[in-house]
This record gives sequence, C-alpha cells and structure tokens, in this order.
Amino acid sequence: MKPQILPTQRAENLLYALFDAAGDGCHVMTVSAGVSTAMVPFHNRGNSTYLSQDIELADIVLATSLTLAGEVCGIVLRTNEEEGTSRVWGWRLDGAIADPLTAGELRRVYSTDWLTGAPLPQEPGLHYDDAPHLPLI
Repeated sequence: MKPQILPTQRAENLLYALFDAAGDGCHVMTVSAGVSTAMVPFHNRGNSTYLSQDIELADIVLATSLTLAGEVCGIVLRTNEEEGTSRVWGWRLDGAIADPLTAGELRRVYSTDWLTGAPLPQEPGLHYDDAPHLPLI
C-alpha cells in the first residue's frame, strides 16, 4: 500500500518545485484561492532561496496546504528581469495537480478585469511564458 502524503508535505514539495523552476533572480509568487491572495517575494541565488524577513516558510506551507486540500486555486510566478521587464508563468492547482498555464491562458487572465470582465491594457514590459511542468509528489 502506498503511503498517503499529507497536504503540508505536498505544499512543501510544490514550493520547492516553484523555487527551483524560478531560477536565479528576484521573484514574486502570488497564490490565489477564492477571494484570498498571498504574495511571497523571494530571491534565488545559486542553490539558495531567500525570503523576505517578515515571511516564514512554515506560514507559506500552511497556507498552500490549505488550498491544496480545498478548492481550485492558482499560482502566478513573476520574475523581474532587465530594467522595466518582467516574465510571468502560471499554474492552476487542483488537489495534488499543478496544471501549467500557456502564455495565452495567462495573458487572458491578466488582461481581464475579474470584477467586470472588461479587457485591460497589457502592462508594458510584461512577457507571458508557457509555464513548465512542476514535478510534484
């Protein structure tokens, strides 16, 4: 019988997969579930990930595990690149599955006012990329 993986362990695996996928640089991960949103700024250098001083990994794991155990949610990873440009990737989370979003899917989300459904102008210097597959357990 295969042992069951707890939501906190899956959340931790997801976060480490995101940190690894991001590569070197300054990043902001935004996790949204229903009306709740959490933003996690971090910086990767080599094999190290640095979180802002007021952010604890345990808090991020707890919040992410609650979303993994409940409703469908999403994660957007924004990387600040050259002066004035950013790259974004996104994933739809549903239980233990992290479905990568295509550049087009993410562009539609970013370009639509979620309250009215009206189109929004594209942010200058923002580039949408197809998200990579995340190896989750």
